[in-house]
Amino acid sequence: MNDLRSQMHRVGDAVDPLPVDDDLWQRGVAARRRGQVLVVAAVLAIVVSVAGTATLVGGDDREARTASGEVVEGGAIPRSIVDPGDLDPEGDLAVGRASAAFISQSSEPVVITAVDGVPHELDLAGWVTNSQDPDEVRVNQSLALSPDGARLAWQGADDEDGRATVGVLDLVTGDTSTYRPLPPIAGLRLREMSWSSDSSWLAWICDDSPEVWVGRLRPGPEPDSQAQQLFGNIQDVAVDANGTLVFSRASGGFERIYGTGDVVPLASKRELGGVGFGIGRFSPDGRQIALRSSLSPASYTYDIDAEELLEHPFPAGTFEDGFVVPQGWLDDRLQLLLVQESSNPDVAELVVTTPAVDATSTWRRSVGVVEVGPAATLSLAVDLVPDLDGTSSQELTYDFPPPPERDISWIIGLGVAAAIAVLLALRWLWRRLTGM
Repeated sequence: MNDLRSQMHRVGDAVDPLPVDDDLWQRGVAARRRGQVLVVAAVLAIVVSVAGTATLVGGDDREARTASGEVVEGGAIPRSIVDPGDLDPEGDLAVGRASAAFISQSSEPVVITAVDGVPHELDLAGWVTNSQDPDEVRVNQSLALSPDGARLAWQGADDEDGRATVGVLDLVTGDTSTYRPLPPIAGLRLREMSWSSDSSWLAWICDDSPEVWVGRLRPGPEPDSQAQQLFGNIQDVAVDANGTLVFSRASGGFERIYGTGDVVPLASKRELGGVGFGIGRFSPDGRQIALRSSLSPASYTYDIDAEELLEHPFPAGTFEDGFVVPQGWLDDRLQLLLVQESSNPDVAELVVTTPAVDATSTWRRSVGVVEVGPAATLSLAVDLVPDLDGTSSQELTYDFPPPPERDISWIIGLGVAAAIAVLLALRWLWRRLTGM
């Protein structure tokens, strides 16, 4: 090792030193910095290119989600209503008139817009999907779409005093109004809400065990409300176009609440044939109430003026039995019912019928089908059902095509091409600056 070092020193001493510029070191440092800058620029270019591609792929493009661009003038109820799965919540609540509303499998509020059949998960103020947070004292259990499809009601966030509120959304303008029709008791939970046939009044039930509160709300610039304290197991409630409430008890029988606050019996369980029914929806003229029923081979209606229970058996060859939930009335004669047969528990069918069988009665099944999940909390804009023309071929709902699958391959290709172009440009700049 010492011999090699000595020989190298002798060679170095024998060779004339080469001329070196004084700024060589500075130029080397500058070149190194330029290289670092180019590397950083290349990395940033790739990141920007990938981010741009991701934005194009994942952006909230409402037109891309519109069902094949197909729209129905005036709107329609979809022939098939299913749970849409996971959706991105929308903060822009002006989605337009809706045909259906329900609480999804993930406990989120969903509306289906009437003109295109597209589902939207709405970011409603105060909506609570679960109660795992110890600070949350409730979960939302009810969502009510008005029969005209223009307004949506739900339980909003409690106010600063802990009082429960009701939110009403104008689906056309996106404006939300907050009302306080419930009593000033903290922790109340709205269990059920439904609209009057003319979309003017909202009926509601909330629990404060062992008490139950039943009330009404007329939203608008001059709101009106009433709350009635009751005891016992109150099942359902409905309100007519004049603001009169009718509710049913689990023990059987109906009772009526007038605007004065007077509560009077309407029909006893004995008068209803000893069978327990639930209150469904008032007819537009307020003379009849379509009833909820447990497993039965017929649908039922209570005629208030005649004080009579009307029965319409399911025609032969249709349903053997069914659970019936009224969705509303098309007019003073025709009802829209949701019927779930015991032999087919996964779906329910929409049926148009009259309260009883007579010379002018109507009964039409397969108007639409609803998956069992949405069926549990479904409310429909029944005003969208067209007037019947007397033919069996008339379509009362619309078969919206599914949203097209979005082709993103060309977007990814553009992103990759842009990244390659940037890298080639940077390589050319590197050679020009470094002379390599």
